[in-house]
Amino acid sequence: MRSWVFSVLAVCVSACGVSEDEAVRLREGESFSDAPYCGSFGCVNPYQFCTEIFLEFGRSPPICVFDDVCERLECANSNRRCALFDGFPAQVKCIN
Repeated sequence: MRSWVFSVLAVCVSACGVSEDEAVRLREGESFSDAPYCGSFGCVNPYQFCTEIFLEFGRSPPICVFDDVCERLECANSNRRCALFDGFPAQVKCIN
């Protein structure tokens, strides 16, 4: 049941599009396979952020990442830079 609710929530959140200026993509050879999904109270590891990644095809479900997440990413628009915005969930997107 929990997986089903999370899947529905992920679809609804990703339906809110991401502008090309905000979009990030994984650098070649990188992945988020080691990033667990966030729980109801955030991440188990206190040094991780519960974060939505603004990918080219939509927002990711909230996953736990460290503050160096931008080292794995590049902006779809090369004139922008990756940034982590604090909040719950935090957001990783590109800015000027």
